[in-house]
Amino acid sequence: TNANTKLLFICSPGNPTARAIPHSTIIALATSPLYNGYIVVDEAYIDFSPVASTISLLSSYPNIIVLQTLSKAFGLAGIRCGFALSHPDVIQLMNNVKAPYNMNSLTTEVAINALGNVEDVLKVNVQTLLEQREVVMKELEKLDFVTKVYPSDANFVLFRLERFAQEVYKVMADGGVVTRYRGNEVHCHECIRVSIGQEHENQEFLKRLVDTYQKLSS
Repeated sequence: TNANTKLLFICSPGNPTARAIPHSTIIALATSPLYNGYIVVDEAYIDFSPVASTISLLSSYPNIIVLQTLSKAFGLAGIRCGFALSHPDVIQLMNNVKAPYNMNSLTTEVAINALGNVEDVLKVNVQTLLEQREVVMKELEKLDFVTKVYPSDANFVLFRLERFAQEVYKVMADGGVVTRYRGNEVHCHECIRVSIGQEHENQEFLKRLVDTYQKLSS
């Protein structure tokens, strides 16, 4: 950073790394004498992580801003609703400059209902996904053409193939099974990212992955 840096964004868990950032790292940044700006922690995937939300740090570190969304664990991407949590003074500044009526009444109603049913919606969704994430990771580890399955704190898994990662991604996408090719990103050579879905979707992905790789290898 330099003297002109005012915002530092941290994605925790990261994408495509799927790993959460330890609180100790965030605290070190928030208290560093070398940086005098705000730390913005994007926690879109935090509900799938064993690492607790950075929200617990807000009372002690007023320069931390936490961003969360209802798109992932709640499965409400369609309402496009996210929110920020921070020191009251920071939130007041945001309210001062945000557009009026920036959320419609339907989105507001759905969001309030979702947040009022955490036990029935969030915990059930998260538990089901975590179980399926474990199944997918174990199945990927059994495949001889998968050289690495990375640990995940998110609702997706990053894994590396021996070869053909981009070709596998394209063929599978053309067949209706969409993953994400990540081979162009740093340290992600021959890597694919797959989001965890319902059991039948995950099984279809695994089957298509094997079939596609075998065809490309033959």
